[in-house]
Amino acid sequence: MKPRQVLEETQKTIKRRWKAIEGKERPLVVIGLIVGFIVSAVLIALLGNGIEGKYFLEMKFESEKAFNSIYMALSDDVTKGERTMRDNKVFAIGIYSSSGALHMKLGDAPDQLPLSKLVQGRKSGQDSTLGIYNMDKASQQIEYFRLSRLNVILETGTVFDLNPQSSKINVKADFPDIIYVRFDGSTYFANVRSTRILTFFGIGLMLILFLIILSGYEANRKYRIQLQKNESLVKLGAAARTLTHEIKNPLSAMTIQVALMRKLLPSEYGQDLDVLDHEITRLTNLTNRVSEFLRNPSGQPKDVDLIPFLTEIAKLFPVNIPIECTEKKNIIVNIDPEKARSVFENLMKNALESCTDRDPEVSIEVKLKHSNVCIMILDSGDGLPENSKKNLFDPFFTTKINGSGIGLSIAKQFVEARGGTLKLYDRDGGGTVAEVTLRAKH
Repeated sequence: MKPRQVLEETQKTIKRRWKAIEGKERPLVVIGLIVGFIVSAVLIALLGNGIEGKYFLEMKFESEKAFNSIYMALSDDVTKGERTMRDNKVFAIGIYSSSGALHMKLGDAPDQLPLSKLVQGRKSGQDSTLGIYNMDKASQQIEYFRLSRLNVILETGTVFDLNPQSSKINVKADFPDIIYVRFDGSTYFANVRSTRILTFFGIGLMLILFLIILSGYEANRKYRIQLQKNESLVKLGAAARTLTHEIKNPLSAMTIQVALMRKLLPSEYGQDLDVLDHEITRLTNLTNRVSEFLRNPSGQPKDVDLIPFLTEIAKLFPVNIPIECTEKKNIIVNIDPEKARSVFENLMKNALESCTDRDPEVSIEVKLKHSNVCIMILDSGDGLPENSKKNLFDPFFTTKINGSGIGLSIAKQFVEARGGTLKLYDRDGGGTVAEVTLRAKH
């Protein structure tokens, strides 16, 4: 294989792979953004949860520290213990037996420990040996219960009942087992609330960033699609100029020569001259259509009653093309009648030529969808060539022997110039659907 051929084959391979990647680009980008958002949101949530855990450990440490400070102060006198409680924002402390009986209390600790709170804490997954916390958001207070790891016994070997109202000391026979502390948790609740707000704010910020990136990508994608359309128009423009310059003048000369030959040649050559006339006219019309479209894509729009308009076009063909419409009222579209006639004639003609060995059974369905009207031209022909679907609307691309490849491209550009769409896709059960969507007038 020659170097030039190798280069051409390499370029073709690169183009095929690039088109394959380009077709998968949008779902890949969207999925990537969604995965990135989910991962970011999970990381932010985990970070927020970790910070909450940090505040919980700090609160737990402070509660243990407060209890030890108060208990050590009580070894001196009750007044010092009360002062230490105020300094540590502790409202009550107490030491209870495993049955909930009181051994010692200071502040407004309960006389009988509510064991149901310990049971509830254990059911929620907390460990009583490490401490059970009962959070009361309404009062901004926290109750702390913990099984004592060491016996809370004074140097005398007895356990005291300290009453802030008096300095009496009563010896208890029951053994102390549970420590109770109730303290101010407003700082903890404020920190947790701030962390959750920041967490939700962070996730919301990531969502906004995700939407901005997605919106930017979609805008860029639409811009690229528009560029491709503009490139098609440029191709059409260049082709029109070439056709006008290179073909029209020779066609005019050929027309004159055919007219002369009709006068000079015997009548038996008339049929051959008719063929020449027909082909010259076809090429002239082709160049006129392209040039006129590029000068004025929208044409001269008028209000057109769609169903009678389509019925009139369908009668031009030798076979019956039924038109089905469930709407009882007239459907009016604002469109250039001549250009619209060209579009629907082309689509009906393509449908009738979709196969050669049988009747393609062409039919038309008209439906209203909100403010749009959808015209579907259906056939049961051979369907769209799989390897040509992406090029159907390219200028001068055709799969027909006698086709120019300009009809579908001009039809699509015209429909889009009127704010509509033209799509070709496979029909369920075989065949093709040509779907034109236009704005309907109410």
